[in-house]
Amino acid sequence: MQQIDSLAEKINPKMRIVILYLALLDFLLFINCEGWCMEEEREALLQIKISINSPVGTAFSSWYGQDCCQWEGVECNVSTSRVIKIFFQHRRMVPYESWYPNATLFTQFKDLQELHLPGNQIGGFISFHALHKLKHLEKLDLRDNEIGNSAYLCWGNIHTLWYVDLSWNRLQGNIPQCLCESLSLTDLILSHNKLEGNLDECLSNLTSLKRLSLSGNSFNGAFPSFLFHNLTNIQYLDIANNQFKDVISFSIFANLLKLSHLDVSYNPDLEIETESPSWSPSFSLNYLGLGGCNLNERSGRNIPSFLSTQHLEFLDLSYNSLFGRFPSWLLYNVSSELWIRGNNLSGPFPRSQRNMSLQLTTLDISDNNLYGLFPVDIKSYFPYLELLNVSHNVFNGSIQSIGGLSQLRYLDLSDNNLQGGTSHETFSNLTYLEYLNLSNNNLQGEVLPRNSSLPNLKWLLLDRNGFTGTFPDGLLKCSSLKVVSMSHNELSGDLSTSFPVFPQLKALLLRGNRFKGSIPLQLCQMKHLGILDLSENGLSGEIPTCFSNITSLVEGSSGSPDFEISHSSVSVDLTVNQRSLTFAGRILDYFTAIDLSSNKLKGTIPIQVGELKGIRFLNMSNNLLTGEIPDCLGNLKSVEGIDLSYNGLSGNIPSNLQDLTFLGVFDVGHNNLSGLIPLGSQFGTFDESSYLGNPNLCGPPLKKECNLHAEKSPGNGLCDTSSQIMESSILVFVVVIHILLLC
Repeated sequence: MQQIDSLAEKINPKMRIVILYLALLDFLLFINCEGWCMEEEREALLQIKISINSPVGTAFSSWYGQDCCQWEGVECNVSTSRVIKIFFQHRRMVPYESWYPNATLFTQFKDLQELHLPGNQIGGFISFHALHKLKHLEKLDLRDNEIGNSAYLCWGNIHTLWYVDLSWNRLQGNIPQCLCESLSLTDLILSHNKLEGNLDECLSNLTSLKRLSLSGNSFNGAFPSFLFHNLTNIQYLDIANNQFKDVISFSIFANLLKLSHLDVSYNPDLEIETESPSWSPSFSLNYLGLGGCNLNERSGRNIPSFLSTQHLEFLDLSYNSLFGRFPSWLLYNVSSELWIRGNNLSGPFPRSQRNMSLQLTTLDISDNNLYGLFPVDIKSYFPYLELLNVSHNVFNGSIQSIGGLSQLRYLDLSDNNLQGGTSHETFSNLTYLEYLNLSNNNLQGEVLPRNSSLPNLKWLLLDRNGFTGTFPDGLLKCSSLKVVSMSHNELSGDLSTSFPVFPQLKALLLRGNRFKGSIPLQLCQMKHLGILDLSENGLSGEIPTCFSNITSLVEGSSGSPDFEISHSSVSVDLTVNQRSLTFAGRILDYFTAIDLSSNKLKGTIPIQVGELKGIRFLNMSNNLLTGEIPDCLGNLKSVEGIDLSYNGLSGNIPSNLQDLTFLGVFDVGHNNLSGLIPLGSQFGTFDESSYLGNPNLCGPPLKKECNLHAEKSPGNGLCDTSSQIMESSILVFVVVIHILLLC
């Protein structure tokens, strides 16, 4: 300390000032520059912002200030203030237009380690090879874009790169050999593209791989068994949903000691044998997908015996036509999700043999040959179930016990022989339930008691049972409902009395009941209603004029799925031209229809029906309708089927209906129509069955010829309101002028 003091005394006073000044300057530079990003990197970020928003967009509106290290989606090195990570996820919001960013903008970030650009509609890069200058790049995430060029799989000269994700793009053709030069890769994710052909053997050179995902492509040819000799570090392997053709032994995976996730499901031409030759697994799996791969087809179609050595979180053995009794030990070897639908397993409902509860959250044993009583103590064995599907079996007994499964979100008991009714206890505790399907059973009694508690219910499918009573009061609080299907029951009462408004409803199916009264006007407040089936009831009164208030029928279905639970579908039966048509699956995404047939509706067809330009099927047959067919039905440009048969309609068939280019089914039989049948476009495809029972119709395809006075109808004018409005306006104008003159 004394030496320092002595040295300080020897320093010239002027020199002291200089040293103090320099120290102060260093301090000021430090406090002003600490954390501030490099100017060239800041400018590159601003250029990327302009590019990602072109021609219109609002991404990164929160960017402000000079320090780009503080900007959203940007991470800098604390010491150097250089950008090292970019997270621009789902930022481009320009519909129907791909983005082609200039790769040179990203090369300004000399120390960049991670580049994440998922969900930005990237079709490719300008000057793509410039990205190879990012010598410190470790992770590249370009998933969920529109990239089609497989050259984006060539990164061999970036020796630091270990993670590449180009899943959910449009990559086409074969995997290029240059991919095999990326020897540092540990994670390669190329799922859900359009890649095809054989897998190149050079992929076995990527010995560092821990994760390889190639699912959802069109790879074909022999199964790539060669991969598993060298890829001894593999932990995650997914090659499901491809077109591999081969017969393989599961023993090829036996020595992959680190393997924990394996999915080879749904390769329809692949046969997997697990029992021959004899082998012992060295791996310990937590996820195994073997669905739809012709499992053990040559050795008895049995459940794989090696599963007794595994303790899985997820197991899928669906659609393999497996035989035998359901092994109870399997319930103890799967802790979360067990999918075993679409087989030929037999025996009673699987349950624990050790009087202990199981941890399963998903159990799907549908489409088998299981039988016996539905367990009355199911809560004791499966208290944590969120999804239970036992449909298409032969179970009988009561369903009262499901009230104890308080965690359920999805419940499908359809197509069994279940009996009895429901009670308050059945539905009082299912507060998470979103999907309920009890169709095609022998259930009876009241549908849902008033005090049922189903606040999150979205899908309710109860058709083809023996339910009685009125429209269920228990639905009054179910404001999230999207589908209500109660067709072919014994429900009755006046529908127009206190019918609830379901603001999210997309389908209402009440065919084949005993409802009476008029059609509820509340339906017109349900803007998303796309499928309405009230056929085969006893409804009376006139058809509401307010259907044109329903957005889905005017504009068509949105075309975007809105229900996240897989395996959810609905079936709609329509009768058009005396033929039964069934539409099944996820039809809410594209289908619209109104079926009011086989009721006692009277009056005329409202001209407002002509505004339903999004409708695809319209059936008003077998009613008491009178008047003429409105020519504005020619505005239904999306319609594929129209059935107005068995009514009392009169007048001509409007000639403009021949402009409906999608019309494939048309029936106006058994009315009082007259005049010449239109001939053009689709009408040339309809036979005489479409017109039978109208003695005053003439012209092809009927044998009755038209006389000289029969002419094609120019339109009945029922929908031409413009002239009526003009006449009314003129009349009002004349009256007003007359009053003014009198004054």
